Amino acid sequence: MESSRSVLLAALSDALSGALAVWAPSDCVGCGRHDRGVCGDCATAFAAETPHSTVRLGETVWCGLDYAGAARRALLAFKDAGRTEAAGALSVPLRRAVIAALTAALADADGPGGIRIVTIPSDRSAAMHRGFHPVNTLLAAAGLRSTALLGHGSAHLDQAGLDREARARNLAGALRVRPGAGSVVGLRVLIVDDILTTGSTIAEAARALRSAGAEVCGCAVLADTRLRADAQARSQEVRMNSR
Repeated sequence: MESSRSVLLAALSDALSGALAVWAPSDCVGCGRHDRGVCGDCATAFAAETPHSTVRLGETVWCGLDYAGAARRALLAFKDAGRTEAAGALSVPLRRAVIAALTAALADADGPGGIRIVTIPSDRSAAMHRGFHPVNTLLAAAGLRSTALLGHGSAHLDQAGLDREARARNLAGALRVRPGAGSVVGLRVLIVDDILTTGSTIAEAARALRSAGAEVCGCAVLADTRLRADAQARSQEVRMNSR
C-alpha cells in the first residue's frame, strides 16, 4: 500500500511540475532559478554524479551525491517543505547508488539469490507531518520497490545536533524487525536511506536485521555528509586524545 502510494505521488508530482512550469514557473529547489521544481541544469548535475562508497561504523555505504550546495537544498526542500516534484531528479543519483551497492553485493556473493531493498521507518512525528515516506517515494520514482521489514523499537530523541557517540547511544535498540514481517532468517537485504551522517541510523538498522537472522549485503543512500562526518570524527579523536 505504501509503495503504491509512493509511486502515485511521484508520478503526479512530476506531471504537475511539468504543467505548472509552463503556466506558472516556480523556483528551482536546487539553485532558486525561476523555472520549475528542479531546473534542467540542476537535474543534469544530479544525474552526472558518480556514486562513491564510504565506510561508517563498519558498514560500507554507496552514496549518490555529496550533501552540499544544490543537492542539499533540493533534498531539504523535498523532505521538509513538501516539494515532492523534486523526487524525479533526486531519484536518479539514488538509483545509481543502489545499483552500485547491488553490483558490489553480487560480486561478493557466494551464490545467486535475490536481494531485497529495506528502508528505515521515518520518525512517527515526521511521518505524520510530511504525509509521505521520503525514501520510499524516491525509490518509487526510480522504479524500485522496497520491503517494509523494520519498525520502531525503543523510544529515542531526534538525532539533529548529536555527535557520533551521542547518535549511537541514542539509537541503540531504536529499530527492530516488525512482528508482522515474518521470518527474515537467511534473507539477503540492502539497506537504503536518504542522508548519511555518522552512520548510526544505518548501523542500527543493520544490527536489527542481523539480530533477526537476515544477511545485510550492503547499504545505499542518496546523499553523504562526508565533510560533516569527517569533522565529527576529528572532534571525537581530539576528545579521546585529551583524556
